[in-house]
Amino acid sequence: MVCFNYTKDTRGDCTTRHYIRADAIEAIVILELKHLASYLKNDEEILADILEKKTNKDFHEQQRFIESELQNAISRQQSVNTLYEKLYEDNAVGKVTDEWFMHMAHKYETERVALKSKIADYRTKLATMNTVQQSRDMFLKAVRKVIEMESLTAPLVRELIDHIDVYETQGKGKNKTQRVVIRYRFVGYIELPTKEDDFYKSDTRQGVQVSYIPRALPESITA
Repeated sequence: MVCFNYTKDTRGDCTTRHYIRADAIEAIVILELKHLASYLKNDEEILADILEKKTNKDFHEQQRFIESELQNAISRQQSVNTLYEKLYEDNAVGKVTDEWFMHMAHKYETERVALKSKIADYRTKLATMNTVQQSRDMFLKAVRKVIEMESLTAPLVRELIDHIDVYETQGKGKNKTQRVVIRYRFVGYIELPTKEDDFYKSDTRQGVQVSYIPRALPESITA
């Protein structure tokens, strides 16, 4: 697999045409998905907490606040509509002057427009927040399929993974390393808690192994 963001090929951002073997990336994906499935099976609360913090640590508080503000705005909108109707009736029977009617009608209409915009904004925000919750649920549902299946299939991988970032190699010879970042559908990149000595190996073909350390590297390392 060759970088598709190479400057000379696509006028992208990468200055080198770096690559990674297909069997190597497949081995890494399998190891990572098994690692993820293991967490869901044995430490589901930890994984749920990671996803919760990732999306928004104040998610529920913000959701409750917006729901409260939405209800307040809807209630005020109903009150303004009632006041506007009463003002119209009072003007019709001569209880209020035309001058006062015009003044208050303009005030109520301005507030009605502002409330309509505010209510639409609150509903959009809540819809977005509900999408975030649904995304987490869809992601966990897809991971559960990994637990249930004896082997990974292409459709399942496509359901779980959005894309994979492969970076330029660092070092030389036996010390050569290459950063690979899996971006999952619905939730993006996830870094699971790991021990310092976590180190996985997988045979890709006869006599060749892929060594994999499931830890994030400093963000200063770029493609």
